Amino acid sequence: MHNPPSRRRAITAAIVAGATLALAGPAAAQARKYPERPVTFVVPFPAGSATDQVARVLAEHIGRAAGQSVIVDNKPGANGTIGTAAAAKLSADGHGFLIATSTTHAANASLYRRLPYDPIKDFAPVARLAEIPFVMLVNPGVPAETAQQFVAHVKAHPDKLAWGSGSSGSLIPGHALVSANGLRMTHVPYKGVQPAMTDTLGGQTQLVFADFSSGLPQVKAGKLRAMAVTSAAPHPMLPGVPPLSVVVPGFEMTAWFAMYAPAATPPAAVEQMNRWVRAALADPAVKAKLEPSGFNLTPSTPAELGLFAAKETVKWAKAVQSANIQPE
Repeated sequence: MHNPPSRRRAITAAIVAGATLALAGPAAAQARKYPERPVTFVVPFPAGSATDQVARVLAEHIGRAAGQSVIVDNKPGANGTIGTAAAAKLSADGHGFLIATSTTHAANASLYRRLPYDPIKDFAPVARLAEIPFVMLVNPGVPAETAQQFVAHVKAHPDKLAWGSGSSGSLIPGHALVSANGLRMTHVPYKGVQPAMTDTLGGQTQLVFADFSSGLPQVKAGKLRAMAVTSAAPHPMLPGVPPLSVVVPGFEMTAWFAMYAPAATPPAAVEQMNRWVRAALADPAVKAKLEPSGFNLTPSTPAELGLFAAKETVKWAKAVQSANIQPE
């Protein structure tokens, strides 16, 4: 049975209208404003840490660019594994990100037999952020002016001194120093570098390796004494302080920071956040806040971060092995 022309035209018009609505649906969804609500940056280390400092400066800048507030959520503990595992479980809708470090996404793979997260499968790389060395800090009450003198003092007083750590960046150089020089010191682990440094300030421990941005103010205030930096060359902001290689031959290590998203986060959200991050790191106001604390800003694409982290995982595995650290 044939439909009359008017009937056929009506059916055709209905089909075209339906198709137009179907096509408009995804387009309308894609055109929806992003982000739709506040964004969270999970920081797996304490407030005041280098990771926290980077996160808060970026949160302020990106919040303005995105038109939404950015919440910094500190979840410290267990060498960054607690906060990182929590970030892996965030809703993958582009509103939750992890401010990761060389600890969470390189060193921990060798420091632990089992991790509560997979640094590759559970996360999508967004961008590199910055890097910074660690600095060897000693309580001024210790009668030593140089790293060599500190080593000699510890050897003369076996089992009498203690050192603290709160991340891989403080753990690995500490173990390397002890192992390379045959020192007998008590190791005290903390939830982060900040509380470890607090106890060195108070004299409960005598040595800590702290991130440069946290340690520098204490050195300038005369509260802690800088003995060495973990970079290959001296740092211009601490003239006269040598690399740790003077007492640990061949040692070189720089902590780095990066942003990751939960693995299933839409690529469009990852790309948009990458653009905001790179714009922030190029902003003179952001540079003025981070560079004076010793940060070297290192923007990248998501793909560049993925390749970088893979190489760094191998590098940190070798550092853990050289420091004679047994995985937990």
